[in-house]
Amino acid sequence: MQVAETVQQLLRERSNDDSVAVKHDGQTWTWREHLSAAAGQAAALIGIADPRRPLHVGALLGNTPDMLTTMAAAGLGGCVLCGINNTRRGDSLARDIRRADCQILVTDDHHLALLDGLDLAGVQVLVVGSPEWKELTARAGLLTPHREAAATDTSMLIFTSGTSGDPKAVQIMDAMVLLAGAALAARYELTPEDVSRTAR
Repeated sequence: MQVAETVQQLLRERSNDDSVAVKHDGQTWTWREHLSAAAGQAAALIGIADPRRPLHVGALLGNTPDMLTTMAAAGLGGCVLCGINNTRRGDSLARDIRRADCQILVTDDHHLALLDGLDLAGVQVLVVGSPEWKELTARAGLLTPHREAAATDTSMLIFTSGTSGDPKAVQIMDAMVLLAGAALAARYELTPEDVSRTAR
């Protein structure tokens, strides 16, 4: 069996797995359920994206299943996930979103007010669970990835803390995500039976 070199490959390996992937507030999702939802979201985002621009998807979400799904959607779709820091406010928040060149920003009701009055021209803002969101994902169809990711491709952009100036978007290679994940799994002795549990 070929060893996965990208997040995309690693997630595909779990797409038919009926073991539990996520627990939250008494609910559970299997890998099959979790990744099916992620694939649907990826197809929806790719379907509305401007093919002339890099497909950078911003995530302004908390530590919830929605964040996990958006992360998995970006991985399966071959998109670049941009983690937007929810401690930022006003023009600083807008600057981060523009600096990451997000053409799509996924958020939720809890964080939507942070975007009030911001100049986000060229950014499509989508609210998880909204009627628009439900319609978009319902008609998405099957996933055709934006790209087949390579190990050296950028998987995500993570902003620095900004302690010495404005935060900078750091490019994280696909291979680095897998290496970091493997190191954490080894350190905490994680096994395939362990489950991601989210909490606000």
